Order: sequence, then C-alpha cells, then structure tokens
Amino acid sequence: MPSPVTTPVAQDAVLKPGIEGYGSLFKNKDFMALWLGQLLSQLADRIIFVVFITLIVTHFGPAASLKSYLYIAFTIPAIILTAAAGVFVDRWHRRKTLVGTNILRAFIVALIPLAVQTNSLMGLYACAFGISAVTQFFVPAESATIPMITRPTQLVVANSLFTTTMMGSVIFGFALGDPLIELFGLREVHWAIIGLFLLSSVALAFVHAGHPASRKKDSGKEAIKSAFQSFWEEMKEGIHYLMEDKAVLYKIIKLAVLFSYVVAMCILFNHFAEAYLYADPKIAARKFAWIITFSGIGMVLGSLTVGRWLRHFARGKLVYTGFLIVGAGLLALILTMFLSKRSIFPVLFPYLDWRVLYSHAIAVILGVGAALVAVPLQSLLHETIPEDKRGKIMGVQFTLLSALSNIPVLLAGVGVDLLGVAPMLAVLGIPLLILGGKGLYHRIKMGNGDYAPTW
Repeated sequence: MPSPVTTPVAQDAVLKPGIEGYGSLFKNKDFMALWLGQLLSQLADRIIFVVFITLIVTHFGPAASLKSYLYIAFTIPAIILTAAAGVFVDRWHRRKTLVGTNILRAFIVALIPLAVQTNSLMGLYACAFGISAVTQFFVPAESATIPMITRPTQLVVANSLFTTTMMGSVIFGFALGDPLIELFGLREVHWAIIGLFLLSSVALAFVHAGHPASRKKDSGKEAIKSAFQSFWEEMKEGIHYLMEDKAVLYKIIKLAVLFSYVVAMCILFNHFAEAYLYADPKIAARKFAWIITFSGIGMVLGSLTVGRWLRHFARGKLVYTGFLIVGAGLLALILTMFLSKRSIFPVLFPYLDWRVLYSHAIAVILGVGAALVAVPLQSLLHETIPEDKRGKIMGVQFTLLSALSNIPVLLAGVGVDLLGVAPMLAVLGIPLLILGGKGLYHRIKMGNGDYAPTW
C-alpha cells in the first residue's frame, strides 16, 4: 500500500501497471479461442432475429403486433434471469458452460422448422424465448472467463476488443441475415445458424478455463434465494438513491427515452420497408435489417465523433442536439414516399433505388443522433454516480431499460396496425423534435453547457 507521501509518478506506477497492447492478446491462444467463439455466437444471435421476422411474415402475416410479441419473447428472459444466471455461472465449469450453452442454442434453432411445419406461431415464440434464456447464461460465463485467461495488464485491451466485436456484430450480424436467406433459402437457413453456434462451441472447447477459484459451496437453492434477495436489496438501494439525486434520475430517464425509441424503431423499420421500399412483404422482412445496419454505422460514427472532436463540447447541448437530430430524422423518413422507385443500378443492384438510398442515408443520421445522446449521458452518469454506488445504479438502469422496452415495442406494433407507418413516424418524431429544440434553446439561453438538474 503506498504511503501518503508517495510522489505522483510513483503512485501512478503503483496504481496503473503497464498496459499491454493487442499484440500480446493475439499471442494468447486461450483468449483468441474465446474471442472467436464470441464473434461466431454474436453473429448467430443477430442473424436469428432477422430469420424469425422473415418466418413470421412469410407464414403468419405482416401484422406489426406479431413482430412486437417476438421482441418481447427475446427480452423477458433478460429480465427474469438477471439474478439467477450469475449464481449458476459462478458454480459451473466455465468451458463446459460456454460450449454447452452454444450446443443447446443450436438444438433449439433445429426445432424452428418443426414450429413452422406445424403452423405454430407460439412454437416460434417459444424457440425465441428458449434461445434468449440460454444466452443469459452464456454472456456472464463469457465475461467472467476473460480475467481467468488474461493477465491483469491485458484486461483493458481484452475488454475493448470484446466491446468492439459486440458493436460490430450488431452492424454486420443484421446485414448477414438477408444474404444468408438468399443463399440457403428460408427453409434451410437455420442450418447456417446452427453451424455458427457449433463452430463457436468448437472454438470455445480450446479455452482452458475451469471452475472459478472462489467456487461457492452453498446449495444451489440457498444461493439462488440469496442472489434474488441481494438483487432486490440493491435495486431498492439504487432506486432510493435516484429519488434523492434528481440530476442522475433525469439522465437515466433521457437514456430510457432514447432506448425506447431505438427498440420501437427496430419494429417500425420493418413496416417502413414494407410500405415504402419493397412491394413484397417477404422481401421487406429480410431487407429491413439493412436499415438497422446503417443506423449502427451511424452510431459508430457518432461515437467516434464525440470521442475525437466533440469531447470538450458542452455535453448538455450535445444530448439535446442528438434528440433534435433523431426527431428530425424520423420526420424526414416520411418524405421517402415522394421519391422515385426507379432503380439506380438495375443490373448490379436491382433493389437500390432513390427511396432505398435516401432512407438508408437518413438511418445513418439517426444513428449519429442517437450516439450524441447516449455517449455524453453515459459518461455523465459514470462521472456523477459515486463509485461505491455505480454498480447498483447501473443494475437499476439495465433492469428498467429491459423491462420498459416492451412497452414501446407493443405501442409501435399496435400503432402501425391502427394508424399506418407515416402517422407513427410523426407520433414518434414530433415529441423528440420538441424536446430537443426546447432543451437546446434553454441551454443556449442559460449559457449552461453541461447539466443542471432540470429538463
């Protein structure tokens, strides 16, 4: 432990050991096996969502509510298994858990054709629920394995690489859904997803990670009961802190607003593609994922812009500018209906017309706007919340976002069925436009660039 008179240089040397670069990670065979397993399983996770959407539209109709229920089937396990999954993972053999959960997900994917053949929509939802439930055990096991197979000086770059891979899988995973369906056909594409999960299992089989060193000795029943008690205690403590600190609460509310819009747009984009871009609903169910992909590209560009060029800009103004951009972008999508559907390159890219080009460009702008909201807000939360309460508050934030995400998804689905796509774009866009414009005007007028505990 450093003495109180330790010089800043010496203290820094004690507290911040040398950080190794990516080169050392690429020489770590265990880590490379884990990273490859993550890459393959993340891609499979994203592709399967596109396949589910296409199957529902093809066999059960294009109703928005049907797709909303699919999203709910994916999110419910994340809510109800948050506490229990970590308890089990702390007692199980890490490599066997990683390999086993991938094999189990591959088995559930193999059941999808059975649900289709028996014309069982509930069977499809059950498959989605099962895949998501198993994923809740895979993710914490994967995350907990990283420090077991890397040196402390490699942890920063290891987590950075995993985060980058996760963001990349969002962009490219959705984009791969359409080509894979085109290549294998809707009846056989599940074999490609099964193959990705099994290849991930093969890679993870080479990870030398066993039971945790601090493996718990109490019974599973007692451990689960203790975990849920601890979970609820931390939730109550986190909620109490938020009630006391309104500035932090308002930041989390703004993040919740953004997250609600993001999940609602995932449902809305499918119907937007069907109404304005592709005449065939079955093609729209595959191609809509490209809009999400371009939104993801916009989020990456926005995040890089904030980190590189706007990091010293007033963050309160950045947040409201982001809301303004997202609101304006949603309204701008309505103009798609007035553009030509004539293909720009009919031979090479028959589906690329002016509507597709315009809407995908707007999707990039929407992603940039979302990043302008999310990055500064998350940074402010990390800076504002005391370190000893940060985990509890982030736990409350994650649980609330997961639980509340079901509401906008249902509203978006029912709203599109009742009102249509253009009215729903207006219903979503106008409030954000008002929020962003009013907030930005207030910040400029006050000359307060950062944050005050007000809307």
